[in-house]
Amino acid sequence: MDFDFDWWNDYWERQRQKDALRTQIKSDLEAEANLLNAYLEHCYAVGSLSERHKAILNQIEHNFDGQANKALVQRFEENELKLMKMKMMYEMLHDSIKVR
Repeated sequence: MDFDFDWWNDYWERQRQKDALRTQIKSDLEAEANLLNAYLEHCYAVGSLSERHKAILNQIEHNFDGQANKALVQRFEENELKLMKMKMMYEMLHDSIKVR
C-alpha cells in the first residue's frame, strides 16, 4: 500500500485555507453589520420625533381654530402614522442584520 503524503499535505492545506477564508468572511460580515447598525441608529433616530409632533400638535390646537385646526391636526396625525411605519421598518431592518 503506497501512502501519498503529498495528497494529504495538499488536503490539509486546502482545509486550512478554507477555514481561514471562512473566518475572514465572517469577520468582514460582522464588521459590516456593526457599521450598518451604527449607521441606522444615527440616521433613523425616530424616537424623539414623535414627542416633537405631540408638542407641536398641542400648540396648533391652542393657536388655531376651525378648519385650519382640523386640517393641521389631520396632517400631523397622518405624519405620526408615517413615522410609526418608518420606525417599524427600521426596527425590522435593524433586527434582520445578524451574522451567524
